[in-house]
Amino acid sequence: MQTVRMLGGERVEVMDAPDPEPPEGGVVVRVRASGLCGSEMHRYRDAQTIEAPPNGGHEPAGEVVDATRSRRWQVGDRVGIHAVWGCGRCDWCAQGIYTFCDDNTVGVGAHAELFAAPDHVLVRLPDDVDYPVGALLAGDGLGVPYHTSQRLKTRGGDTVAVVGCGPIGLGNILVQAFLGARLVGLDLVPRRLDWARELGAAATLDAGEEPVEALRAITAGRMADAVIEASGRPEGFALALRLVGKGGTIACCGENRDVTLHVGRDLIRRDITVFGGWYYHYRDFPQMVDLRRRGLAVERLISHEFPLEQAAAAFTEFAAARTAKAVLKP
Repeated sequence: MQTVRMLGGERVEVMDAPDPEPPEGGVVVRVRASGLCGSEMHRYRDAQTIEAPPNGGHEPAGEVVDATRSRRWQVGDRVGIHAVWGCGRCDWCAQGIYTFCDDNTVGVGAHAELFAAPDHVLVRLPDDVDYPVGALLAGDGLGVPYHTSQRLKTRGGDTVAVVGCGPIGLGNILVQAFLGARLVGLDLVPRRLDWARELGAAATLDAGEEPVEALRAITAGRMADAVIEASGRPEGFALALRLVGKGGTIACCGENRDVTLHVGRDLIRRDITVFGGWYYHYRDFPQMVDLRRRGLAVERLISHEFPLEQAAAAFTEFAAARTAKAVLKP
């Protein structure tokens, strides 16, 4: 089979590799779509990064081609794959909450023609969902924004600011606008701000041009009822603290590093709530499919599709912020 290998230093190759074997109680999937994720940028950019996998793909969709060891699936089944692989034995896994499993791993290697996975991390794709959309439904593209929305509990008319309009930020804009919020997108890249408006943002602000006063004017001094921090940068979190209004909430979607936080000034004296949310719960997938059937146009998040052999070009465009959600199609 053909598979992607990231070499660091912004170098990517497509190479031959042995076909995978299905695990006991698992399958091999022919990958038809595999989404690129910002979490792969560390390995892509840093030639010294040896801890990250050389193929970090974890948002695939396709059809089962080997079910000889499966207890649940058949050849031809159309599936997406939940990226967080719980052990399948603990109480959390029994509840379909793999992200809480103490022995979970992230299933990587999906930028390839074939991908092996255990039965319990697959989700069934309806026939009316094509594979690129299926990769978003089962992966980060919709999974993170959906899980955030379940925690944030936005009410119609709330002002929600999104810091960072990469794929996760744009997904949050799409979902929150569908739920009736008034969205304000913030980023440093003009094209990303264009996408934010196309996906439902009522206003966009350049994050580098003192956006706090601009938001104050937009909200008549109230500031944001909620802020979604999707940049994954300390300065993005610092900006979120300045944008959120009294009694508001900050949802952290971006994998961040150490941040500066004054608990008294930033949280206690303004009654601010801060929470983090990782991925989505496996058990929630039917509700996510239902959300799409009720009109959530998930496909609008995809700006570019590339054949697998053009993986190097896909990563170049993605890393340069010239795509929204980009998808490889083996």
